[in-house]
Amino acid sequence: MKRYKAVLKEAEASLSVSGQETRVAAIVMEELFGLNFAGLMVHGDELMSKEDYKKFVSVIERVCQNEPYQYVLGEAYFYDSYFKVTPDTLIPRNETEELVAFVLNNEPDTGLTAVDIGTGTGAIGLTLAKHWTSNKVIVTDISPGALSTARENGRRLGVSAEYLEGSLFEPLVDKEIKADIIISNPPYISEDEKHLMTSSVVEYEPAAALFADDGGLALYKEMIRTLPEVLKPGGRIYFEIGFKQADALKSYIETAWPGTIAHVIKDINQQDRILYFTRGEKSD
Repeated sequence: MKRYKAVLKEAEASLSVSGQETRVAAIVMEELFGLNFAGLMVHGDELMSKEDYKKFVSVIERVCQNEPYQYVLGEAYFYDSYFKVTPDTLIPRNETEELVAFVLNNEPDTGLTAVDIGTGTGAIGLTLAKHWTSNKVIVTDISPGALSTARENGRRLGVSAEYLEGSLFEPLVDKEIKADIIISNPPYISEDEKHLMTSSVVEYEPAAALFADDGGLALYKEMIRTLPEVLKPGGRIYFEIGFKQADALKSYIETAWPGTIAHVIKDINQQDRILYFTRGEKSD
């Protein structure tokens, strides 16, 4: 048997040799055994059982083969909660946490209806539902598997939300739902950019949740064009966008809705990441 600290160092070495992030070893150690940095300081010299060692090494070996550790563990941390993830869903990203924080900081909790389009794990919509007490949250997805995962995450978080299956605004139109707030992190990567992505993302994450036509802009354009069908006058829409897409999307919005003001917010890395506008808000 080996000590926890020694096993952690071995895992970090294996990850480094495989070209993976060494920090994953500590994440897995905490996920499996509840040992964070402080815990390792206290218990790191204790002997790991054979069963725990086998479990830990099995996860690290899969990560070394490019499988995202979140899929191996079956969950990912987002904002302030753990979400179940499956091959049907994207792994929630840190950039998307910034979108959630921005919406929470800018929208009142006054009985509004908010819709998360293409929810995946439910990370955006369910996190909003967790922090709101009055606003109603609806989450949609075209994938039955993703929507099932979102439902389970809703149960795990103990939040109330409505789950609708369908492409983009279709389930809202079918039920004649008009929203005050629409949030979406749709597929927005161009096929031309696939070669720039890590192999673990391309090999394991669902392509339908990653890639879109028209240089990655197709789904944004469809939603922008059909907004009046689902968004109340004065309602707001928030998009997570690719860092090269702001100018093209602002131009499209101005053409589709002349005079509309589209605002762009940069993320922590100073990349364009959030685009939002109000239906009916005009420039002077």
